[in-house]
Amino acid sequence: MAKQVKIKDIARMAGVSAGTVDRILHNRGNVSRTSREAVERVLSETGYRYNIHTSAVSLRKEYRIVIAIPTAIKGEYWDSIRTGIEHAIDEYSDISIVREYAYYNQFDIYSCRASFKSITESSPNAVIIGPTFASETRELCSELDRMKIPYAFVDSVIDGLNPTLSFSCDQRTCGLTVARLLHLMTPGGQDFAILSSRRTGNERSNNSLARKAGFMEYFGRNCPEKNIREVKFSVLDPQESERDVLKFIEENPDVRGIAVLNSRGFIVADILEKRGIGNVSLVCFDLTDNNRRCISKGTISAVICQRPELQGFYAVSGLIRNLLYNQEDGQKEHLMPIDIIIAENLPYYKEYLP
Repeated sequence: MAKQVKIKDIARMAGVSAGTVDRILHNRGNVSRTSREAVERVLSETGYRYNIHTSAVSLRKEYRIVIAIPTAIKGEYWDSIRTGIEHAIDEYSDISIVREYAYYNQFDIYSCRASFKSITESSPNAVIIGPTFASETRELCSELDRMKIPYAFVDSVIDGLNPTLSFSCDQRTCGLTVARLLHLMTPGGQDFAILSSRRTGNERSNNSLARKAGFMEYFGRNCPEKNIREVKFSVLDPQESERDVLKFIEENPDVRGIAVLNSRGFIVADILEKRGIGNVSLVCFDLTDNNRRCISKGTISAVICQRPELQGFYAVSGLIRNLLYNQEDGQKEHLMPIDIIIAENLPYYKEYLP
């Protein structure tokens, strides 16, 4: 019955008008206590669940959502977020949604600036943002706030901004988690290192900064005598990557625990394997196809996973509720679980969507 009952059926059974039922479902007020109790009783008895699609069809309005995220090939982290976004749009296929992607290179600040600049010029109804670079995101959100355009963050948040919704992990806690994992995996007396990506524009990503802060906090609190080494490596040039990583290993032979603060851990793992360096514990982020391969082989010790597909799915569904009914979640910031994937539980781990 829950799948068949309609608003007009609820109204008939409760002895009220369809308009009254609609006001109660949308919490618009101007309803007597008697009518509300009658409707709520029928809703409970029928197991009715309001279908957002039904109301959307009657609006007959087209909504333009711009998605500003880094470009990615299939199997990479940002492709998983895009998959979640596309799945949500398919779920709400009764609503006329036009999605436009404003892709940018996450390792190039100038690419991000150009992408973000194009967004406000197109005057969308809503925007989903992957806020890799803090200053560029602040500038974009200032314009969106001025234009009263709702926006959602995925993957990360920027302090001081006011998105309609955000879906991400607590990146400082991610850094703390990686540090503890490496501390447990690495023999006493050995050194640790942080490897991060070299970016055009010489600015680190927002997530990398927060992860590094958490990592350093852990060792500062638990092993203050440790000298954490740090180096940047290229993720775009294989030869340069190999040169950077091998030079660092040769100059720091006591390093036995490496944290790669992004999803490119497989690059480091493949270089170490190629050179027969197997005495290093390596932890990185995101269950990409390449990182999954390295976990299976044992060249990556553990990966931190942030449920990217769910982030993308929830961002779309939250913005749709805002656009259709001007409804905002009481909780704007949604923190995703921090999953630790190792070889033993890898076969059982699979991203899922509602």
